[in-house]
Amino acid sequence: MRLLVYAILLVHTSFLNKKVTSLDDDTDFFENQTVNNTNSIIVKTIVVDQFGIGNFKTVQQAVDSIPSNNKEWIKIRIRNGIYNEMVTILMDKQKIYMEGENPLKTIIQFNQAGDSINDGTFKLFADYFLGVNITFKNTYNNASSRINEMKIAPAALIMGDKAAFFQCIFISLQDTLSDGLGRHYFEKCYIEGAVDFIWGAGQSIYHKCVIHVSGQLKELAGDITAQGRNTEDNTSGFVFQKCTIVGSGKAYLGRAYRRYSRVLFSRTYMSNAVVPQGWDAWKYKGQEDHISYTEVNCIGKGANQEGRVKWGNKLSRKQIKFLNNRDTFINQDGWMANIPKVL
Repeated sequence: MRLLVYAILLVHTSFLNKKVTSLDDDTDFFENQTVNNTNSIIVKTIVVDQFGIGNFKTVQQAVDSIPSNNKEWIKIRIRNGIYNEMVTILMDKQKIYMEGENPLKTIIQFNQAGDSINDGTFKLFADYFLGVNITFKNTYNNASSRINEMKIAPAALIMGDKAAFFQCIFISLQDTLSDGLGRHYFEKCYIEGAVDFIWGAGQSIYHKCVIHVSGQLKELAGDITAQGRNTEDNTSGFVFQKCTIVGSGKAYLGRAYRRYSRVLFSRTYMSNAVVPQGWDAWKYKGQEDHISYTEVNCIGKGANQEGRVKWGNKLSRKQIKFLNNRDTFINQDGWMANIPKVL
């Protein structure tokens, strides 16, 4: 199924790669990116192999081996395998570059649920992180016996600033990707879930990602996003550029997790997995003037505006252009030039 979803993404490449308006930030990150030659140098590589043909057998052992208050990039190279463990990167473990061999074969997974902070399979609290070619998975809600008692089960919790993920896979059902705090960038990632599966108060761009709405809720509609911007001057928000939304389930594009929730979908293909209403004000019904939900230049059955709520799509052209540009929305201080180049 996941290979099929990647194929669907390729089908829409001609549309997604066509520049539509001056509101678009067209390029993939490394396409025209100048990488800082000093601050992005990898000084050491640690190999993780579960069969012992490396420096460590577990990912957490490799993380723990990195000195506190690290100032230089260290790569953790994870060989293919299923690593049944929780991985936590604390605040003092900055500049970790974690790379798998193959996103479909390098899998970090765990089976624990109930708490949005403590039960994430992967928990990142440090600034400056780069993740490439890895699956992060929480298997708790997959058991058929638990379908009626679904719990919070994050595959990943991202609480650090200046984090980027390329070609990573995030799988769970509820709260899959806890995009909690900080500036984050996701490119060509796959995110699967049913309930609030991209949520939090992160300030993030999702570029060419596949969003898969799983069908475990049957007739009920879940929510793709639950963005938690809580004040008018809060800088957080989720921006989806040239993404693809598919799946056997049904979902709203987002529900207002906080009063000033902010989400933009730009040039995204939306299948009929997206419900006609599009958005849910949740407990802020009657206060929709504070909510910033917008779609621009999207296509597909799910992008049909005929049944949409009337209070959406009110961001100005200037606001859309600001959010849609990496340099103005998440890269104001140029931090993205200081991450190692992904080849």
